[in-house]
Amino acid sequence: MKIFTARYLLPVGAPLVEDGALLVADGRILAAGTRRELAAAHPGAAAIDFGEAVILPPLVNAHTHLELTDFPQWAAATGEGGEPADFVDWILRLVRVRRTVGDTAVQASLANGLRQSLLAGTGIVGDILTTLDAVPAYATTPLRGTVFAEALGIDVARVAERLGDITARLGTPPGPALTWGLSPHAPYTLSAATLARLLALATSRKLPLAMHWAETAEETAFLAHGGGPLAQRLYPAAGWPLPATPPTCPPPGGLLIHGVHLRDDEIDDIARSGRGVVICPRSNSCFGDARAPVNALRRAGVALALGTDSRASSPSLSVWDELAFARTWFTDTLDPTSWLEIATAGGAAVLGLHGHTGRLAAGLLADFQVVPVPAGAMPATLAEALCAGGADVGVQALHLAGENVLPHS
Repeated sequence: MKIFTARYLLPVGAPLVEDGALLVADGRILAAGTRRELAAAHPGAAAIDFGEAVILPPLVNAHTHLELTDFPQWAAATGEGGEPADFVDWILRLVRVRRTVGDTAVQASLANGLRQSLLAGTGIVGDILTTLDAVPAYATTPLRGTVFAEALGIDVARVAERLGDITARLGTPPGPALTWGLSPHAPYTLSAATLARLLALATSRKLPLAMHWAETAEETAFLAHGGGPLAQRLYPAAGWPLPATPPTCPPPGGLLIHGVHLRDDEIDDIARSGRGVVICPRSNSCFGDARAPVNALRRAGVALALGTDSRASSPSLSVWDELAFARTWFTDTLDPTSWLEIATAGGAAVLGLHGHTGRLAAGLLADFQVVPVPAGAMPATLAEALCAGGADVGVQALHLAGENVLPHS
């Protein structure tokens, strides 16, 4: 047994503990409390003191595209480093740049993203994988979570071929603590028929789902009347005919990503079905001023999580950075304690890990990170200081199942 101690223990879902401690054995938390009470109850346990630091759960990046971690360098190399004019320009640039990069470089980019995630105190991910041949990059990562294999298209035969490639990989988990999921990309890149194929596979293989939904005004216009910039520019560029019947409602299960333009009736349906929503504020801010209806989602009882999206639309993979931006972009929508819960326990819950990780409590996995106490922070201001920290939050240790997995910087 080991007792990990620090100035503060921030369990999430329970009160802050000053001079806090965790009792850990065999990769699990046996108890959480004060240093004094745990040391007295377990005098033979080895003590590891982090000093003027905070022990709290690892952050959860519930929606990301880690294979695009090196996208800024790829874009610069192709002379496409400028900012796109709008969402469709962004998609078209992403496709052009990606076509210049081979699968070996994508695998290296994915490995870089896994490493950057750990360095930023992320212990759990919901990663979207488009390049299936890059999957060896996950082989040694200690990260937990789900790898959602992505599929898109409106041609049933081509989507069926893609699903065959995905199915062939489902027998082997992508990583030691990672499981497979399926990601129907978005309603504007699928038809009702191809989405039905994806949902059938997910049902038969019991795969969790993650789908981009209600991300932009362009998407809303396309689904409302089949027109707008997506129909006028994206479909001709892809060489696709417009689908006779695009998807008109989110899939019945799984995660919805973004949700910026969700309608009230959709929020009610999401709440009834128990689905979660992952918001990606920094990415969303690239495509307009609209913000996800966080208050309405919370009032409806929808589980929320944070995601960084990809380096094609966000400046980093750090959920600490995402938290700092969210806290200001949504102004006073939520208090800092709620934001920290969304970034930890909320993410674990939407990825199916509720009751395993995301909080610090007896019986859960010994997953935690250690960060310095922010300058001048007191118990009453600690949560706010952590939320505002962003890049200034320096992760000193990241333990998953009781082992420090933080890479050397």
